[in-house]
Amino acid sequence: MKTVKNLLVAMINATLILVAICLFFLWRLSDTAERVVASFAQNLQIVQPLETKVDGLRTEVANLRSDLAAISLDSTSLTAQATERLQTRANALQLELEGINSNLARLADTPETLMQAALSDVATRVSGRIGTIASCYAPESTPDASPVSE
Repeated sequence: MKTVKNLLVAMINATLILVAICLFFLWRLSDTAERVVASFAQNLQIVQPLETKVDGLRTEVANLRSDLAAISLDSTSLTAQATERLQTRANALQLELEGINSNLARLADTPETLMQAALSDVATRVSGRIGTIASCYAPESTPDASPVSE
């Protein structure tokens, strides 16, 4: 009866040790995830001034286009050649604005991609370490090995 009791206590101790190890790994994983999220939040704050600049450029392009339309109606203000130069400049600003917008769109998609890659990497490393720990076992004794006597 005492052997069964000792066996149950040993099983409970082993289970508690495994639970403690799992909790430790989860704590480390959450700490890593928090650091990654903080880094992404800091990087997103860098994008905020770019968004403000894009809004300013968008307003500038709209104002330039409305001025061009007004000048086109009043042909005495500018020649057709000057109007064409202004239109070319407005088109160049529009292309620049579209380039900035595409870069912002790529940056907006980047945090999710980087987060998924980071979490996948962390999960792979954690599972590898758990697999290493799980594969630990006591060496088997061979039946043909006899104790040495003197």
